[in-house]
Amino acid sequence: MDRIGRRWPAYSGIVPWALLVLGIVMDVATPREVSGGPLIVLACVAAGVIMSFRATLWLVLVALATELATGVWESGTASTQQIVDLGYVVVAGALGLDLNRLVIRYGRRISAVRTVAESVQLALLPDPPLRLAGYDIAASYRAAQSEARIGGDLYAVHDSPWGLRVFIGDVRGKGMDAVSTVALLLGAFREAAEDQPTLEALGARLDRRLAHEAARLGEERELEGFTTAVLAEFPHGGESVRLLNFGHPGPYRVAGGHVRALDAEVPNLPLGMSGFGQEVSPHQEHSFPPGASLLFVTDGVTEARNPQGVFFDPARGLEGMSCSSAKAAVAGLLTRVDAWTGGVSTDDRAVLAVAH
Repeated sequence: MDRIGRRWPAYSGIVPWALLVLGIVMDVATPREVSGGPLIVLACVAAGVIMSFRATLWLVLVALATELATGVWESGTASTQQIVDLGYVVVAGALGLDLNRLVIRYGRRISAVRTVAESVQLALLPDPPLRLAGYDIAASYRAAQSEARIGGDLYAVHDSPWGLRVFIGDVRGKGMDAVSTVALLLGAFREAAEDQPTLEALGARLDRRLAHEAARLGEERELEGFTTAVLAEFPHGGESVRLLNFGHPGPYRVAGGHVRALDAEVPNLPLGMSGFGQEVSPHQEHSFPPGASLLFVTDGVTEARNPQGVFFDPARGLEGMSCSSAKAAVAGLLTRVDAWTGGVSTDDRAVLAVAH
């Protein structure tokens, strides 16, 4: 049951019952001076946090009945101490039921906030066309399970006079500041992708737009408001891809079941940091033959961890994967990331695939 934004392990529902049984055994099998009441009280409270309201109510009723029955069984009547223990169970049962209502109410609020946050993000990032400029395209955005705030992952595609252009990035931070930056960059990309003849010029336009906005919003945003990104260009009728990296994880080319990370030899500073004076390194060109797929990701993929804390490596994780289409490539990647992490996500994940 999803109760407070996470999914309890299947065995957790056994814990309150185990505590209850252990408390009853201690009451029955030990001298009167040794009481299992504290364990029974703990069982009632734990049930309220872990179990459903109905299951918590059943456990509380069983605890009351068994506490009363063991007292009568031991002496034929309820002693003062047994009445006190019974009162403890009543109070603990009421507390457990009240905690249960609070936990469920809090979980519903978190789910509602997360749903709104994800809806806003998806409104900014609509699904791209399935087919554009002769290429098969698919994308996916997944909000982090542990966050209820809107993230800064973004992607966009545009069919320009120079070829299909792709933009994927990750805005620093979360919340409304990230949303405004995402909207700003997406609008600037769609405008500039149509009239800037090179990726370098396109990147410079995005960098100036972001730096100008950060300067307008204040010193802190000017110093810390940056975005990692990759710009890509697939020339019309060609079998290559041009990449310009601004401090972002490079894409992964999958062809014939083999994977190659197309990392930048000299990555540029993130967008919005041109004030540091580094010259922009020129784009790199790679082959992109028919049948190949290129997967662009954000750090929610490359920094996904397994239970032992080891990062997911797409270059290894995608080996042998069939990429018959862009949609299959995205689905296959996310399936393997979920298998690696056990379905737990601590960061937003954006994936965009282009298949030739």
